[in-house]
Amino acid sequence: MSSNGRLGAPVQRPSQAGTAAPPPPPPVIPTTWLTSSEQRLFFSAIFGLVEISKLWDTFSPYLRLDLDPTWSSGLRIQGPTSVICWTIAEVLALWLVGTLRIPMLSPSYKQLGQLAILSALANLACWLIIEPSAALFSINVVGPAALGGEWYWNWLYSLKRYSEPSHLAGVHKIRLLPYSTATLNPLSLTYCIPPDSPQPLHIPIVFNNSIPDEVSYFVRSLETGQATVEKVAGSKMLKSPSRPPKLRITDGDEDAEEGDLEEPETDPLSAVVLASGATGAVGTEVDVSKLPSVKPPDSMALVPRNLASSQSILFITVDKPSLITLKSVTDKRGDRFHVTPHREAIIIECPTGGRFIEEEKQDKIVLKGDKPKPAELRCVGEEEVTKFQARGVGPLRVGWKKKSGNKVDSGFIEGIEEDLEPVDDLALVRRDRVSKSHTVPLRVTHDQPGLHTLSLTSVSDALHNTYNPAGHSTERVFNVIPRPSVRFECPSTVQLLHGQKAKIPVESVVNGPMEQDYEVSYTFETSSGVKTNKKLKLSKKREEITVTEAGTYTLVDLEGPCAGGIMEPSSCVIEMVPMPTMDMSVTTLHECAMDVGATAALDFTGTPPFRLDYTEQRKGGRARTLSETFNTHHGSVVLRPEHEGEYTYTFASLSDKRYRGVNLDKPPIKQTVHPLAYADLTGRIGETRRHTLYACSGDQVDVDVEARGITPLKLAYLKSWSTRSENVTINIPTGRSKISISVPSELSAASGANGKLTVALLSIEDGNGCVRKLSTPAIEVDIKRQRPTARFAKSQKVIITEGEIVKAPLRLTGEAPWEVTYSINGKNRKITVRDPNNHLSFSDKGNYKLLKVKDAHCEGDIHASDSTFEIDFKPRPVVILQQTPGISKSGSGFVHKGLCAGQEQQVALRFEGQAPFELGYRYTSEGRTSKHVLKSAQETGILHLATEPGHHRYDFLNVIDGNYPDTDVKITLEHDVHTRPSVSFAKQNSRPLCLDSPLHGDAKVHLKGVAPFNLHLSIRKPASTSITNHVIPVLTNDWTLDIPSHELTEIGRHEVLITRVDDPSGCEQVINDTDELRTVVEVVESAKIVAVDEKKDLCVGDSLDFLLQGKAPWTIEYDWVGKRHKVSSSASRFSRFAEEKGTFEVKSVALRDNQCKRQVEGLVRTVHPLPSAKIVEGEDSLREGDEPAVFAVHFTGIPPFAFTYTRSEQVGSRSRVMETQTITDIWENSYTISSSLPGDYAVTAVSDKFCRYPPISRTNKER
Repeated sequence: MSSNGRLGAPVQRPSQAGTAAPPPPPPVIPTTWLTSSEQRLFFSAIFGLVEISKLWDTFSPYLRLDLDPTWSSGLRIQGPTSVICWTIAEVLALWLVGTLRIPMLSPSYKQLGQLAILSALANLACWLIIEPSAALFSINVVGPAALGGEWYWNWLYSLKRYSEPSHLAGVHKIRLLPYSTATLNPLSLTYCIPPDSPQPLHIPIVFNNSIPDEVSYFVRSLETGQATVEKVAGSKMLKSPSRPPKLRITDGDEDAEEGDLEEPETDPLSAVVLASGATGAVGTEVDVSKLPSVKPPDSMALVPRNLASSQSILFITVDKPSLITLKSVTDKRGDRFHVTPHREAIIIECPTGGRFIEEEKQDKIVLKGDKPKPAELRCVGEEEVTKFQARGVGPLRVGWKKKSGNKVDSGFIEGIEEDLEPVDDLALVRRDRVSKSHTVPLRVTHDQPGLHTLSLTSVSDALHNTYNPAGHSTERVFNVIPRPSVRFECPSTVQLLHGQKAKIPVESVVNGPMEQDYEVSYTFETSSGVKTNKKLKLSKKREEITVTEAGTYTLVDLEGPCAGGIMEPSSCVIEMVPMPTMDMSVTTLHECAMDVGATAALDFTGTPPFRLDYTEQRKGGRARTLSETFNTHHGSVVLRPEHEGEYTYTFASLSDKRYRGVNLDKPPIKQTVHPLAYADLTGRIGETRRHTLYACSGDQVDVDVEARGITPLKLAYLKSWSTRSENVTINIPTGRSKISISVPSELSAASGANGKLTVALLSIEDGNGCVRKLSTPAIEVDIKRQRPTARFAKSQKVIITEGEIVKAPLRLTGEAPWEVTYSINGKNRKITVRDPNNHLSFSDKGNYKLLKVKDAHCEGDIHASDSTFEIDFKPRPVVILQQTPGISKSGSGFVHKGLCAGQEQQVALRFEGQAPFELGYRYTSEGRTSKHVLKSAQETGILHLATEPGHHRYDFLNVIDGNYPDTDVKITLEHDVHTRPSVSFAKQNSRPLCLDSPLHGDAKVHLKGVAPFNLHLSIRKPASTSITNHVIPVLTNDWTLDIPSHELTEIGRHEVLITRVDDPSGCEQVINDTDELRTVVEVVESAKIVAVDEKKDLCVGDSLDFLLQGKAPWTIEYDWVGKRHKVSSSASRFSRFAEEKGTFEVKSVALRDNQCKRQVEGLVRTVHPLPSAKIVEGEDSLREGDEPAVFAVHFTGIPPFAFTYTRSEQVGSRSRVMETQTITDIWENSYTISSSLPGDYAVTAVSDKFCRYPPISRTNKER
């Protein structure tokens, strides 16, 4: 193969002369997918990304960014092996790309070899950049030179070190085990368990950095406060499921049917899960106190989702209401977990109830069963108080719904809780978390007829838990029917015919159909005064009473469910219609003293028209039947036969409007005969012929008559009434005159009787004695002697609310309109009424009495038994604030003794009136005012006092009860809420302090609360459990760490811890999550320089080495070869190469900024064989609070020894020296180091009585 061949290209064969070379094969990846340029760009980008990552890992350590390791950190070039692997991988990648035949990316084998050499050189350069010691044998070329020397000599002696035995050996490791914590109920939720729940609750505990072996916790009863300790092995605790159970969306009853459930709303608890903490999906905070409690089905789902890798979650099982707190948690080694304070899980009983009470006997309550029952019968206008039972943590809120046909009314009863109990500040559990049963009244008004269903829809407790009751026990069904009243349909007297029957209609006045059967009682009084009592069953709106005799029927009473009253007309008079009669007088007709016939004058009683049937028979001839009709009570028949002879006229029968064919028993008339006078009535026909007499109209009827004829004239008329009649003859003048007709005694005003009087003109006689019969229409007189009456339908006392109008039903007899006079509290009032069943509207309190009545004609009588109607007002509601030892009266208001922020306390308000109550009040705090309403379904309302710091005022303005919509109240209540003190280090201490100096740092402490404060501090010495306590009085809200009485006698990190803070309010300190309660004060050795070698003779080629004590940096002043030098050192080793003879004398040494300065007198060092130090290798694992780890350092050489060791920690991918310590004056061949700080401990320098190793500075890498 030619050296110019391409990878993946076919072998070229010699082409024939004149034959063109074949085109190169196409790329493996079709150009229809990616063009050649796109393929080159794609693979070049991938290769470039890999190379950039390699270069970043090479140079990033020198940038000192302290970044966390990335995915490529493990592939960093760190040795010859990694150089070879990187080179092979890059060459192989180039070869594989060449096989794809991409133009300009298919190198030949020669080119591929050249690229391999370049790759190897580049990778080798990266290795040398990362580890330059690999080429320079750990020579300090890039690091700084020792003080007073040159880097050249350091390099020289570093090379010499490789030919000498090792003088420093061993590394001891201390590992600080993670801080194990246990957090109960991490989301701070409350839990509720339904009564008799078969499923327990699972309470989460989050464990951090370790696995628990045993968990011990308190189970405290909510009712008694008694606590028991439960233990559970960690292996038996439930784990969080890999797929959490699905959250339930509603808090409704689990047993409720789907058809009874309303459209569910999203459970707000899901916001906690979605937020993975305490914030909502849009970043707003979720108020856990307003969320409902967790129920058993959801208890394993509501847990933090974004747990750290070091965290795990386990569950403990609880099956009864209680208060759970962790006591202790231990792991398998017996080490205790830190239990997060102020964490608890409150398990309450879920709200239940919502069942109506069927019967209440003294101390026994019978609840309504769940079987359906028929509707309860009620009357329109009735009002009742029904009771139901609800159980839960108060205050409870119960929803109700009233369904009437298509109309639905709903509402809530709020403020259901027990009377205020005494507050026990030492109580271990809160009594307001105990579920209690309540009997709650609910007032029901039946104002509309129909079928009404009252049901309880929900029971909510104080923790926003809702129970939706279901079943027939949660509802009451009422069948509300109207109140019917009855009256006669009898506008006038009912006429009864002899031998026949009549019907009196009885009408039921009711709004709607008759839903029940009723029975009406009535009396019948005959004309002779005999009374009988009778009853009539009413099944429909109209019934009839059948009568067969005359008398008076009076309605007395109506019996039956929801019976009403008796309305007017309540009585009906039955009159027996008399049979028609006829009186007859016969007058002979004379003309010129010759009898030409006879005239039969007829007087009728009955109801016109009258028909008289008679026969005419001539002697010796056949009888002829004739008839005459008369429209008045008087008539005449002229019997003038056409032929001579003896005629006999026989009157057979008489008929009127009501009777037919009444037989007459009259003697037959034979003929006889006589010019007549004339008289007639004057005036309008209606006014002349119809008159009415009332009780106050007198006993005479005046009639206008006009007469003609020869005087003197005599007028005869007939008076008929009932079954009687009377003929009267009087003298009258000619022309128009007025005659007075007296009323019979039976129909006089004194008798009080009713009836009809008929007056008919019979005849008129002139001065010649000639009489003429008159046929004018009769005069009818209606006599109504009954006096009008007035009464209330029922005398009663009515209690109403102020402003309400009462309609007092009125019953009147007589003729409209009526003028009624009544009195109220001594004042007379007059009113005109047109309806006999009208009512009077009253609104004022007092005793109303009817005084007199007058109808359209006459004054009447008042029924004394039903003449009064009394109205009284319901009492207005009253609010009384119950005083307790913590509440005192101040002027017209009350003042509370005050409480601490977050402390819950309540005030009881006693109500008098009709429940439920609503108390309106104005709440004022820090200049902000708002109005609120306190609702209570019982006689005691609980006001929960505000818990925010500041001054609070409650102005109670008005109260609403079941009777009055607004009643003014003037009560004020004031109280102060004291801010709980808190404290935190606003600035950590940053200034190291010298040994044996007083504690005066630069840490800043910020205190919140009311000055002055008492600040309690504890100071722990380094690597010790010894604690010193101090109480510092602080007059302001800021304090700088300064305790002159505390002397720093030990070197190391002194821990200053704030344990408590008190202010004048006496409130308990609150610790916020952001409060920093600990700071560290670094105490260093006073500046000191110690010669490594006390001899004045130096080791050949060595340098002047000294150890610096204290904390870096130091400032050293020394004389060398007669010159004064001043240098600074950040290392604990100070060296000056002894390149010539002379005196090296250190004058002084000081710490940073010339602190802890110390004068030094003459230091000389000579070089001898180098000492060695070996630290005992090993590894100690500590937890916070454990005793410090102890390990030894062994020396070889001549004491006294001094050595320097470092503590290093891994930061990212690099090891960083965190601390350097120098120990001197060691006269033993070993030294024990005690420390609790984590890291790798290694000796970096050692010296004996004469020499020190290493004689030159270490490189930055070793440091």
